[in-house]
Amino acid sequence: MFYSGENYEFLFSNSCENLTENVFESLRHKNVFRYRTKTIKSGNVLECEIFPLWNTKNEVRKANANSTRQAQKKLNEKNAEKGLIRKMNANFTPRDFHVTLTYRNNLLPDEMQARKDIRNFIRRIREYRRKNGLPELKYIYVVEFSDGDGRRTRVHQHVIMSGMNREVIKRLWGKGSVQVDELDPENHGNTLEGLARYIIKQPTKSRRWQASRNLIDPEEFATKSDTKLSRRKAEKLAADVNEFAPQIFGNLFPEYTFDDCIIKSSDFVAGVYIYARMHRTPPTKTKPKRKRRVNSD
Repeated sequence: MFYSGENYEFLFSNSCENLTENVFESLRHKNVFRYRTKTIKSGNVLECEIFPLWNTKNEVRKANANSTRQAQKKLNEKNAEKGLIRKMNANFTPRDFHVTLTYRNNLLPDEMQARKDIRNFIRRIREYRRKNGLPELKYIYVVEFSDGDGRRTRVHQHVIMSGMNREVIKRLWGKGSVQVDELDPENHGNTLEGLARYIIKQPTKSRRWQASRNLIDPEEFATKSDTKLSRRKAEKLAADVNEFAPQIFGNLFPEYTFDDCIIKSSDFVAGVYIYARMHRTPPTKTKPKRKRRVNSD
């Protein structure tokens, strides 16, 4: 029987840029049987999370003994962030929009009114799309009352939504200014990852963001394999991430382009945690060339 380190990611907190003696010993520890690879596809992004498989319950006992409530809380927050990033990657493309809605001075609302305003805005957008034969609206929104360090700020709304006519969006808000930005992978402020982190930067007791029910859940596309990455390949990765990671993950997933990889070790349990991210560039559609007509005599 084997035991996965998947539930103990928070114990792997030591970054490994190069293979030190301690990391080498952890990689080749007798209690590490092999590594389990979990792949999650969300849109054009593929992530690999790789955890040690232990061949003894002793590692689980050590993991439980060194687990703290604070560490688990941080992991839960990190997983919430990853979940939102994946949901956004699975449902939105550069053709969609990041919309910021603000209020005129004479219309500043309290929290209850602000939430009512955004629901009414979404309802008007849905109705417009239905009447004009557009696909069903996909969205994620958050009502913003504070900035990054928790201080109060002027209320505004952030909406990630399906692309459509910009002027219609502005007209259907009608309570102040509207900024409409495309989800640009090259613009850090409007990457899906950057926006997801912004949206959940200040977690509260209740979930701050709301989403349409028609969003795809990327976890539906998660798969696990205990044979993709051997201990030998894990050792190569830890020895030199920059050299070996593009080659190893390129061979495992040839339809994707390698982006980055991190490796972390633990002071408490054997093995390492490996995270890699890749992306797939969708083929551009080219119009078929029109055949030239040849006049016959």
